[in-house]
Formats: sequence, C-alpha cells, structure tokens
Amino acid sequence: MGLTKRTAFALAATTTLLGACSTGYGGGYGMASAGYYGDSYYDDGYYGWYDNFYYPGTGYYVYDRQRRAHRWNDRQRQYWQARRAAIRDQRNIRANWNRWERRAERRRDARQHQRAERRRDYRQRQRAERRREVRQERRAAQRREVRRDRREDARREARRDRRQDARRDARRDRRQDARRDARRDRRQEARREIRRDRRQDARRDQRRDRRGERRRTRPN
Repeated sequence: MGLTKRTAFALAATTTLLGACSTGYGGGYGMASAGYYGDSYYDDGYYGWYDNFYYPGTGYYVYDRQRRAHRWNDRQRQYWQARRAAIRDQRNIRANWNRWERRAERRRDARQHQRAERRRDYRQRQRAERRREVRQERRAAQRREVRRDRREDARREARRDRRQDARRDARRDRRQDARRDARRDRRQEARREIRRDRRQDARRDQRRDRRGERRRTRPN
C-alpha cells in the first residue's frame, strides 16, 4: 500500500525525532540538522553528518572521519531513510560529499589558523627573545662603559693625587732646604762675626800690650 506525501512526511518527522532523542540531539548535531548549522529537511537534508559518521545520501554505508566505510546500523538507517523520505523530489537524491568537504575545509582552515597562530607566537617569542637579548647586551655594554669610566676616573684621580703629592713634597722639601740653608748661613755668619770680633780683640790687646811695653822701656 503506497504512502501519501503527508503520511511520509509525518513518518519522517516522527522517526527523526525518535532518532535524535535516542542519541542526544543527533550525536552532537541539531535535531533539524543532518550536517552543520541547521540544514533544512528539504532538498539537501538527506546527506551529511550524524552520530559522528558521514552519509553521502545513497547506499548502505556511512563513513568515519578517516573516510573508512561502515555499514550503517539500524538507528542510522532509520534516520537517513526518514531524511530521504522527506525530500520533495526524489530524483535529486545523489551522492553528495559537500558537507564532508566543508568540514574538511573547516578543519584545514582550523589547522592553517593554528599553524599561523603557532608561527605568530613563535615569531613573537623570537622577537621578544631578540629584544630581551638586545636589552641585555645594551645593559651589559652600559655596565662595561660605567666600569671603564670608573676605572679611568680612578686612574685620573690617582694620577692627580700623585702629582699633587709630588708638588706638595717638592714644596715642602724646598721650604725645608731653604730653612736649612738659612740656618747654616746664619750660623756661618755668626761664626765669622765671632772670629772677626776675636781677631779685632786680639789685635787691640796686642796694640795695647806694645804701647805698655814701650812706656816701660822708655828712659826717664
């Protein structure tokens, strides 16, 4: 006995509802969707993903993520037969891998995005590492310059201190030599004066003695 179009649609809706309830909303997909993002029951709802398997719309096999064929089980058969029964024009039913390709494309895009993210993160890490190395090298160069400047300042101060000490010692030595020379000169001058005074006293005494001797020897 043939089924009317209204009866076939009611049977398809009931079967779909029971299949979706038994698998928890279609194994992770919406009740009204055989693929992604709410595909319609009509025209293209007879192929897509269900229960983590892809059904191309024809045949008795579903395919896993590695595109390995598996004969469908009762639940999958009921689900996809109900979906196919809801198609208005059965002549349009043919094998269709568009949703597989879209999922593969999305996975490829996701992988490319992940690779791009990893490359960007790697480049960012490399740039950060280079910047950190540059900063470290700059800080090390600055420290070297500071140490070199400090050593040069210390050497310059040491030379200045040595020159100042040498000048101070020279001035002190000159002053000491001048004082010593002055004292020696004064002592020598004092000795000369003493000797001169002694000679003068001796000559005076001699003259006085000769005058006294002449007076004594002069006849009366």
